[in-house]
Amino acid sequence: MRKVFLLASLLICLTSVNVCAQEKTTTIGAEQPKNAVDKMLEEAKERGETILGTCLVDCDGVAVQDGVESGRVLELPQPVYPPIARAAHASGTVGVKVIIDVDGTVIAAASISGHPLLQGASVNAARNARFSPTKVNGQAVKVVGVIEYNFVIQ
Repeated sequence: MRKVFLLASLLICLTSVNVCAQEKTTTIGAEQPKNAVDKMLEEAKERGETILGTCLVDCDGVAVQDGVESGRVLELPQPVYPPIARAAHASGTVGVKVIIDVDGTVIAAASISGHPLLQGASVNAARNARFSPTKVNGQAVKVVGVIEYNFVIQ
């Protein structure tokens, strides 16, 4: 009786492991969920809005197209180094993709790269950034770009 119980338990465990393995393999090939910026870009595209992709910070040497007046950084708050990230010695560059509205305020921000412990602070800082409006042929337009924050442990 004891051998039958052990054999049944072993089969249940192996079946459970197999099911978990199958679930994991199906999610690996699945499309990544879209972040707030990608969703907003998709919605704007469906509405036929124009959103200009451009350099946002440290844009020296970036070619400017005719009729485009690039916005400038007015406020670029630095992120607070999270204590848990400092304790874990997390450092490096975090990229945050943002959409800037026609008035120069950030209306969406999502991290696209960097250490996970640093991403939240970077997104919060990016949401508080302000820019002068970018204009195309005198008309203010929305802009999408990337702000990079560099975290260095001192």
